Amino acid sequence: RAESLAALTTLAAGVAHEINNPLGSISIRIQLLEKIMRADRPDKTAMTMHLDVVKEEIERLKQIVVDFLFAVRPMDIRLMSENPGPIIEEIAELILPEAERSGIDVQLSIAKDLPRVLLDKRHIKQALLNLIQNAMAAMADGGTLTIKAENVSDEIRISIADTGTGIPEGLLTKIFEPYFTTKKSGTGLGLTITFKIIKEHSGDISLESKEGSGSIFTIHLPVPQQEKKSLPQWQDSAAIAGSQAEA
Repeated sequence: RAESLAALTTLAAGVAHEINNPLGSISIRIQLLEKIMRADRPDKTAMTMHLDVVKEEIERLKQIVVDFLFAVRPMDIRLMSENPGPIIEEIAELILPEAERSGIDVQLSIAKDLPRVLLDKRHIKQALLNLIQNAMAAMADGGTLTIKAENVSDEIRISIADTGTGIPEGLLTKIFEPYFTTKKSGTGLGLTITFKIIKEHSGDISLESKEGSGSIFTIHLPVPQQEKKSLPQWQDSAAIAGSQAEA
């Protein structure tokens, strides 16, 4: 109970801090709007600009609340026997246009005949997307994103590797904490939510990173006893973009 209370206190303090920033911005913009409206001839262009900022901050507040509720509420996990391969391919195709615009080469390597695992497709997609978007954000000047899935003994390992900025060693233990972020934008709950999703699947997530050399996040999902198979051979890794070009 003490640990739960401490975690809730941390979340509450984090959300209070996150909400305070957009509220402060909204307050300032309203004061500026009031000043403009008191003028004999209000500047409509300036009013529109301030109103646009207020709208953006309201959307930011809504996202903070949505992420907070997702982080604290019990998840509605609906496990079904699925092959994770097609799910990973779908997410890779989804992020490909953004990756190309950012100068990021996407490499996809999925083992043949992956065993089926129990997972909630919707939540696993969100977890993968969170990790991939984090990896891409770490490569502002371009780089290589490698998405790999393999069957190792009694688990499926899905790794997301980037060649970005990496994470300082002193921050590695904090990376999954609520509201902790190394990015300039975002709520700081993305990795917390990802961690929660994987734990709800009786899985685990690990991180390897070195500052200046990139990071590797690995999802570990247990394989049901009846689905355990010998380690398959890897398909040749190839850039998705290259594969599409050949097609």
